[in-house]
Amino acid sequence: MAHEMIGTQIVTERLVALLESGTEKVLLIDSRPFVEYNTSHILEAININCSKLMKRRLQQDKVLITELIQHSAKHKVDLDCSQKVVVYDQSSQDVASLASDCFLTVLLGKLEKSFSSVHLLAGADATEWDWLCFKCQQYLPQA
Repeated sequence: MAHEMIGTQIVTERLVALLESGTEKVLLIDSRPFVEYNTSHILEAININCSKLMKRRLQQDKVLITELIQHSAKHKVDLDCSQKVVVYDQSSQDVASLASDCFLTVLLGKLEKSFSSVHLLAGADATEWDWLCFKCQQYLPQA
C-alpha cells in the first residue's frame, strides 16, 4: 500500500460532536453501493458509489469531483473549499490500509485537491450504524 497519505480519520463521536456544535459546514459523502445507501444513510449524505467507468473518469480527470458531487446530490449543494468533508463506506477503518487503486482512495485523493479538510469516517460498523444515523439526523440542518 505504498501511496501518498490521503485524508485523515475521524471517529463517529467526533463527527457527532462536529455536527452538534454547528460551527462548521460538513459535507458528508456515502461511498457505499446505492442499495446500502438507500436502506440507511446519514441524513444529508450524498451517495457517490463506485463504478469502473466513474473511477476511470476520475483518474483521468475527465470529470471534476465538484461536478460529481453536484450531479449525485438530490439538491444543489453549496460547496466551499474550506468546509470539512467526511467520507464513509461499509467497512474501511484506516486510510493507510486502503489499496492505492481502490475507488475510495481515488475519491479521497480527488476530494483533497478541492477541499482543505478531508476525513474518512472510521469505526462506523453495523453495530453502531443505527445510532450514528439517528445522532447525526438530530444535528444536521433540514433542507
